[in-house]
Amino acid sequence: MTSTHPEVPAPESPEAESPEAESPEAGTPDPLDQYGFADGGRPEGLEQLCAVACAATGAVAASIELAGPRARTAAVHGAPEGLPVTGEVELTASTGVRLGVLRLFGGEVGDSGGRATHLEALAQAVVALCELEAARAQVFDLEDEVARSAEAVAQASGQIVHDLNNPLAGVAMCLEIARDQVPDGELLASLLDRASGSADRMKRMVVDLMQYGQQPSAGVTDLAVEVPELLSQFSPLLDETVEVLTPLPVVAASPGDVRTVLTALWENAVKFAPDDRALSIEVAAEEVPTGWRIRVTDNGRGFEPDEATRIFAPTVRLDKRIPGMGLGLATVQRIVAAAGGRAGAEGSPDAGATVWFELPAPVPEANQ
Repeated sequence: MTSTHPEVPAPESPEAESPEAESPEAGTPDPLDQYGFADGGRPEGLEQLCAVACAATGAVAASIELAGPRARTAAVHGAPEGLPVTGEVELTASTGVRLGVLRLFGGEVGDSGGRATHLEALAQAVVALCELEAARAQVFDLEDEVARSAEAVAQASGQIVHDLNNPLAGVAMCLEIARDQVPDGELLASLLDRASGSADRMKRMVVDLMQYGQQPSAGVTDLAVEVPELLSQFSPLLDETVEVLTPLPVVAASPGDVRTVLTALWENAVKFAPDDRALSIEVAAEEVPTGWRIRVTDNGRGFEPDEATRIFAPTVRLDKRIPGMGLGLATVQRIVAAAGGRAGAEGSPDAGATVWFELPAPVPEANQ
């Protein structure tokens, strides 16, 4: 990467190079498309990072200029026109693809106050955001994998988790460091908080993917012990919300898998909580010929009855306004099926929903 350098004349405008003049023929693939720059787009958060670059280095303006046949200004903060370029750093993805350059305008020249170090860190954050966008595109390609096999989705999700973790950690770290330098109440502080919120949502997506891709394991779980312990981890969020109506049984599934299933169902109920009343969740068990059926019932928004099967498919989200990847119920079904059980749901709009899962009873040990 190239760090800060002596003052050189700035171009008349960072958008002086006409995108139309250098655009490739229609339909020609561009390596930058996979990073969120197709059709004039850009990853969320680049403008915020330009603002952070100015705050961290004392520059008057900052821009992110793309490389390649669709060279253009992807993001800018401040007014760089007429100002000298006082620093720049190359932006290169981990795959070796050259993304472009992060450029500073105005302010001091040189490395006073660790300017070059800040610029390098910000460049890493920009690259990380771009790689997150590439990984996000892979996530939504999972729907194509679903058409082939659920196992392929699980394998793909494991790879995506691996691809997401490192760049996401880099983004979160850079945002945290930058936020510590900005007083509360400033516009930049608000922008950084919003960017951190986006990073937190991506962390939740990674957890969802990780849970969906995990391999179920054998074991035995006493729900009468596991449910109270799990509820204590949600305290105080669900203290007055979850009520256990019946004695809970022992089932043939590992404690870790049972925790994943119950957590997914409770979190799903919280996401779809009613707007006009307090959320309530009831947990009950009943014996069935194949073992035990555990019901989790809420008084939330519910769903159309004809969606009862589709909601268990990976990446299905009935309400796109609700954050998430649509893997919660798919994870429930996958874990329960691996343990020899099944899952289902009942509901109606604005009248709550019941999601149930069945697990076998433990096989008694043979008499010695």
